[in-house]
Amino acid sequence: MKRIIIITGKTGAGKSTLCKSLQEYFQFPLLSFANMGKEFANKNGYQRIRQCHLDMKLEDFIEGISTHIFDTIDKQLNTCDYILVDGLYIAKTVLKLKEKYECNVIYLQSSDITRYQRIAKRLSITIEQAKEENKIKEKLKDDVGIEILIKNSNQTIDGDKNKDEVFYKTVKYIKSIIKS
Repeated sequence: MKRIIIITGKTGAGKSTLCKSLQEYFQFPLLSFANMGKEFANKNGYQRIRQCHLDMKLEDFIEGISTHIFDTIDKQLNTCDYILVDGLYIAKTVLKLKEKYECNVIYLQSSDITRYQRIAKRLSITIEQAKEENKIKEKLKDDVGIEILIKNSNQTIDGDKNKDEVFYKTVKYIKSIIKS
């Protein structure tokens, strides 16, 4: 059975850090929304996904990026049984994937202050600048349906915990779904 494990959450929740550790531990292929989004933007003549999102009609953007991400994941699953996806936010894509594959959505939930601190540290900016950067990124996620994914996630992990605790809780959950 082909299975997709999706780690979703808001900007700065710790998704990429967690996914890198999970990929190393499980040896699953790892795809990231950031890379797939950049590929989609480039195919449409844009440097960045946020510009593509702003310039296209929302329905066209969602349809196009959803198709691109589905096709990328579908192609990868021709070569393996499990795949890990870092930061998928598009509800339409996940619904389409669930028609063909087993999908488990893990929501990495972190408080705003934790997320702002992480963004500020990562980008070497102030907390106020991090809040602005967060607003821009969360607008895209809101527009494509992250709240639907959060509401319907299979598991919620507290991303405010230390990274080892987050990792071990997530590993335990993934092991439980792989066995079923």
